Amino acid sequence: MSNPRIIIVTGAVRPSIRIPQLSLTLRQNRGIGKAICDLILTRPNIAPLKLFAATRAGTDFGLHSQDGDRQVLYPKLDIADPDSIKAFAGEVKQHGKVDVLINNAGVNLDNQYGLDNARTTLDVNYKGTLQMCQTFIPLLSSEGRIVNLSSVGSLLKPYSETLQARFRDPKASLQDLDAIADEYLTTVKDHNEVSSGYGGTGRSYSVSKALVNALTSILARDNPSTSINCCCPGWIATDMGRLVGSRNVQPPKSPEEGAKIPMRLGFADLGGVTGRYWANDSIRGRGEGSVQEW
Repeated sequence: MSNPRIIIVTGAVRPSIRIPQLSLTLRQNRGIGKAICDLILTRPNIAPLKLFAATRAGTDFGLHSQDGDRQVLYPKLDIADPDSIKAFAGEVKQHGKVDVLINNAGVNLDNQYGLDNARTTLDVNYKGTLQMCQTFIPLLSSEGRIVNLSSVGSLLKPYSETLQARFRDPKASLQDLDAIADEYLTTVKDHNEVSSGYGGTGRSYSVSKALVNALTSILARDNPSTSINCCCPGWIATDMGRLVGSRNVQPPKSPEEGAKIPMRLGFADLGGVTGRYWANDSIRGRGEGSVQEW
């Protein structure tokens, strides 16, 4: 295989997780990551290809392509572990420059809200995504792109005006974001999230995704030759998506429909737009998204 396009999708499948209090098991192969991988393997004009479908276990979960020029690799990657990211980057470097990095890996532990789970959520969703970006920006091809998966939960409307301004500050640094993350964990520890302007308890997932939006803007500003965007895929009918629904109201979108926006950001002509948050007008929308305020 000569000069293959190299594409990385993190969190390509979710491990099976049992949640006893909800009588629910989150199973493998149900998430948007696998749907993204499936669409990449069937998208025209992406060949030759090496697709790194990364998971914490390095699971071969049976992705297939009828095109012999499209190869799938199943590396181990824990984005909350800097050593794992470093080892993974070393593996990828042996194959060439990266064309697209889709940072899909993430967790939502707010159904068991507390300081430890809030810290884990920020370590994975915010710090892990940030370190993936920082590690792979130097390894991107000349037209390389990064797509960070965010959420409608990242919208800042519930926050105080002071916090909104800090998240959106066009002069903010990554150190400023680290300070917000640390301060949020302090509010969780002290049980004063509401008085501190975070809009309520049980919001570590939302805070982590707001930080993802902010880091996307900062990294795009500081790396103007690289396309770096983030997006909300919508409300997806996965086991994880059903955690935020109810018996009477279920997620309306399939994983394949949810994959449309990240696929657009990874492969379509964006007219030079970078550093922005993309979404449909509604979490039920089935389009390819547009730039939205968050």
